[in-house]
Amino acid sequence: MNPNNPIFIRLVGDAEFVRWVRYPNLDTDRFWQNWRKNHPDQQLDFDKAFEFVRRLDFGSGQLSETETEEMLGAILRGDAKKRVGLHFKLDFFGNWFSTQWVRVAAILLISLLGGLGFEKIFPQQVDAYVEQVPTLLTFENPRGRKSKIKLPDGTLVHLSYESTLTFPEYFTGGVRRVDLVGEAFFDVVPDTLPFQVGMDGVLVEVLGTSFNARAIMGEFKTQVSLVTGKLRVNFSDKHLAHEKRVLTPGEQLSLDKKSGTYLLEPFHVESAIAWTDGILLFREASLSEFFDRLEKWYGVNIQVFGSPSKTWKITGSYDNEKLEDILHGLKFVYPLDYQINGKNVTLKFK
Repeated sequence: MNPNNPIFIRLVGDAEFVRWVRYPNLDTDRFWQNWRKNHPDQQLDFDKAFEFVRRLDFGSGQLSETETEEMLGAILRGDAKKRVGLHFKLDFFGNWFSTQWVRVAAILLISLLGGLGFEKIFPQQVDAYVEQVPTLLTFENPRGRKSKIKLPDGTLVHLSYESTLTFPEYFTGGVRRVDLVGEAFFDVVPDTLPFQVGMDGVLVEVLGTSFNARAIMGEFKTQVSLVTGKLRVNFSDKHLAHEKRVLTPGEQLSLDKKSGTYLLEPFHVESAIAWTDGILLFREASLSEFFDRLEKWYGVNIQVFGSPSKTWKITGSYDNEKLEDILHGLKFVYPLDYQINGKNVTLKFK
């Protein structure tokens, strides 16, 4: 055991973990097996904690207060023979059981099963061993980068360029909560625990579904587009506080953060999620919109010289194409020359 990372202590002191080991079901089994798979460096401590709890047998159920106190005293003294109603095979652990950490773990576990709060025994150590907060992980994509991220519960996230996703190393508190700045597509694994995405102005909550979420920093619109399943949008915007809307597949909710109003309307599913397959779509895009998307998609800086037509509009689909191929195709429609020098692109309209 590593006293600087007492994951064993935290697990045997976790009432949900103990309940899973003693009374497993499909939902809890999936959760804890996923937890173990996503923490390969902690699997040994996980297995030790599992065996520790599994090999305890209290027979008649919850211990009386007298039995619990007597057992705690025996463990604190290291006297394995003076156990009351406790059957435990020590050969799996050998001398490991006599260490200070395992005594603390036993006290934690007996306190849970015996009905005593851990804080009554070690009031100064509750925060250190039981109330550990999972580390927050942050994935940030710059311009030109898109990535796929697998969350602790198995949910797959397509994270777009100039986007940031923050989530805990493991989900706690009866909810799967992540926070998004930018754009992402979520394919949520069904679970009894609700899945929440916090964005600017809204909180999206689902049980198992797939949807696109967009809240670009600097833009005045937050968008949620539901592809499959069902979700609820909880507004945190000051104009719509405590209001909620439920979306069905094919519906898109757009929140105008300036006016505090929202619009619920149907949307074209393929268009909304095409970016996850590397497809760049334009529908009647203006000159500024077109080049802004190219800059973010390819991670470049574009300088425009000359006087392009004010009526410039472009509609097209580019399936995993190189930037040079896109610009070369434009030459056949618009009078321009281009030059690509690393991350710098120069366009000259004739």
